[in-house]
Amino acid sequence: MSASEGFLILLTAAVVLLPGLIVVRAAGLRGWTAVGAAPLVSYGIAATAGPLSSALGVGWRPPTLLAATLVLAAGCWAVQHRGRGRAAAVLEPTSSAGSIRDNVAIAAGVLTAAVLGAVVIMRGFGELDAVHQGWDASFHANAIRFIIDTGDAAPNALRAINNYEDASFFYPNAQHGLTAIVGQLSGASVPSLLNTQLLLLPGIAGLGLAVLVRMFGGRVALAASVPLVLASFSAFPYDLLSRGPLLPYGTGVAMVPAFVVLLDQTLMRRRAPVVVVTAISAAGLLAVHPGTAVTAAIFAGALLVHRWRRAQPEVKRAEVGTLAGIAGVSVLAGLPFLLGVLAVGEAGAAVNWAARGSLWEAVYRLVLVDHSRNGPQFLLVALMVIGVVRLRGIRRLWWWLAGSGFFAVFFLAVSATEAPITEALSQPWWNDRWRFLALVIQAMAVLAAHGAVTVGDAVVNLGKRRRATEASTTGDSSRAVAGAVLAAFGALTAWIYMPVNEATISANYLGGPSVTPAEQSAMRVLADIAGPEGRVMNDPGDGSAWMYALEGVQPIFGHVVDPVTFQSIGKDQQLLLTAFHCLDSSPRIRELVDKYDIRYVFTGKGYLRDHFSRIPGLQNLLMVDSLELLYAQDGTAIFRVRLGELAPRSSGGLGCADAFGPTTQPLIAWI
Repeated sequence: MSASEGFLILLTAAVVLLPGLIVVRAAGLRGWTAVGAAPLVSYGIAATAGPLSSALGVGWRPPTLLAATLVLAAGCWAVQHRGRGRAAAVLEPTSSAGSIRDNVAIAAGVLTAAVLGAVVIMRGFGELDAVHQGWDASFHANAIRFIIDTGDAAPNALRAINNYEDASFFYPNAQHGLTAIVGQLSGASVPSLLNTQLLLLPGIAGLGLAVLVRMFGGRVALAASVPLVLASFSAFPYDLLSRGPLLPYGTGVAMVPAFVVLLDQTLMRRRAPVVVVTAISAAGLLAVHPGTAVTAAIFAGALLVHRWRRAQPEVKRAEVGTLAGIAGVSVLAGLPFLLGVLAVGEAGAAVNWAARGSLWEAVYRLVLVDHSRNGPQFLLVALMVIGVVRLRGIRRLWWWLAGSGFFAVFFLAVSATEAPITEALSQPWWNDRWRFLALVIQAMAVLAAHGAVTVGDAVVNLGKRRRATEASTTGDSSRAVAGAVLAAFGALTAWIYMPVNEATISANYLGGPSVTPAEQSAMRVLADIAGPEGRVMNDPGDGSAWMYALEGVQPIFGHVVDPVTFQSIGKDQQLLLTAFHCLDSSPRIRELVDKYDIRYVFTGKGYLRDHFSRIPGLQNLLMVDSLELLYAQDGTAIFRVRLGELAPRSSGGLGCADAFGPTTQPLIAWI
């Protein structure tokens, strides 16, 4: 790793952590709660200030983020100090302040897991600026580039990438907005910015889960080891980062534990600054990925059951009032995203992944953590079994395990049935069984870490028997067990599961097929020829959408067009997809060329899916008189648009009359 890459990683971590940490400290939060909530609050600031900056015409830039952070922190500090001396509803829980050695042990566990996870992902990349070959990668990359270039962080502004004909388009963009800040500060390439976000995910996830365990009575050894155990599972975070990548969803999932801890603290404190911080965090989850906001709400429901089952009526009433305050502020803070989610919920297309296998096959995959790509992770399963046997030791976390059990049921249902009710209820998670499994993994990690600590206790106690000392492991023995667990799982991750998880990441970082090094070279040539003006006609299925993120050249299609959803895209795009090659003879095509200022055409070699082929509108381009071939190498071609006189057909005999008949169906032969 070069010094510049190391600097970029540290800068990204600072942008993700510091704004939120400043605000939560100003609101009066301390210790692990403050550290765990910091990334979540940073995304909340981006969710609140990003759209506001666009509405005010200020632009989303580093000074904007700094100003928003300082204003929010100053407000929280002023209210906090004005109310100092007035008793809080309850005292701060003692579990938030352990000894220095305990905190060092937990921090060591989190940092070790963060480094090991980042090493796995980095080895999967090969290079930090490697291009992800997945379905969603081009959109995420182009969204980051768009916000860097324009400073427009409104959630509907991303329609310019691929949905410019849809005035109601909405996409939650807090992840992209915060990443764009890093890009504006560093000038790093977009693939490097995107990949650096992926590198941080094991650390964010491990931190949140460690804080959750510690704040709900978990031992130091358990809190220190759970991040390492989590970093060993393939299904989360590595699978989510390989497929897609599902980076916004994965980031939201990683922050859910920190959110419920923050909510728990807010219900105990009932102070205005903490209520505001929690509400902004909720808006941040919604703006990162709406599905994770729904996930957090379900876990929050489980938390309330835990809190209220023995609470006095007056406590419940007070906490209901606090919840109402959080809800009200979060609606205001995240209003652009809430309205967008509701609009998409009304008109958005349903997603239905086909069920694969029987219920018993789904149970097998769940119980044995048998991901389709890697097979069962038997050692982790064995530790989970031990954790279940000794479940009483983590009884204060029953509500977290129960909430994860809810998602385990969804995993089974989505895997084994295509019932309409299942499809409808699972839409916030895109009807995707592996997204549900990622949620279950966070409970499995707690169980497996508890099993590992139980084994460590047994080893320590076995040694104690020879000295006829007490069998319990407290104080220094507890810290010794924590150290042993850290070392054991560092070795486990390094020698057993690192290669498996590295292979999971590298599956979509192989220099193709959709964006090969040769195609990247062609995009650089295109940028030199075309410059930043006008648009380039391209095939949405061949990876050419990356030209904007990589070189700043704006394509007609900035994301993949799924043939199955062809009818949902704009009419202009439909016509260009099916009949752009009718440029010589079609007034309608020429109108679109003028409307969108299409000056060049780019075709790549590989495709995102094996069953894709060249779209009809870009077939037989050498027969089109209005196109001049400028570049052809390694299966990639660049044409310049040079309109001549309108003719009945091209000189090469390419006729297009049938493509414009009133009853002609769009050609989608590239399915």
